[in-house]
This record gives sequence, C-alpha cells and structure tokens, in this order.
Amino acid sequence: MLKRSVAMLFAAILLAGGAGAAFADNPMKDKEATPTLGERITKDAVKGTLMKMEGEFYHIKNTDGESVRVHVDKSTKLDKVVEGDMVKAYVNDQGHVSTLQRIEK
Repeated sequence: MLKRSVAMLFAAILLAGGAGAAFADNPMKDKEATPTLGERITKDAVKGTLMKMEGEFYHIKNTDGESVRVHVDKSTKLDKVVEGDMVKAYVNDQGHVSTLQRIEK
C-alpha cells in the first residue's frame, strides 16, 4: 500500500512538472509587445527585416525591398529585437512607431 501511494505521488509530481513545462514553452510571451485594437485598425504597419538601429531611428527593409526609416522612443511598446530580426511596426503618419513586434520568419 505504501509503495502504491509513493508511486502515485511520484506520478502526480511528474504530471505537474510536465504541465509546468507546457506553460513554460515561451517564457517571453508575457513580455512581448502587443498592439491595441485601435493600432491595428488606424495605424499603418511596416513589416520586414530590421536592418539598422541608430539611436531612436530604426531602418526596416520591407517586403517590397524598400528601406523605411521609423522613429522609436520611450513611449514605443518594443519587443527585444536585434538587427536581422523580422519585425512588424505600427507607424503613425509622422513615422513614429507605437508598437514594434518581433515576428517569426
């Protein structure tokens, strides 16, 4: 009886650990920048490869092969990105980015 209880406890621990691992697949999920519904509707989006980061100005090579210069600052919701990442930037008419997301290639 004791062996069975120990075996059941061990199985429960393994199952709980497996469930925790399933939720830990993407530990950065809560830290990702997410555009609001308003941004998705009213802002233009630039999608492409982040080519250069110069202070508050980022250069994105869009899907048409054109280089687009956008502005980011402390108000920008920003994923952690590096040059070469695929990104999607929600941009207003003045070229300011409200949200910049890293996207999968």
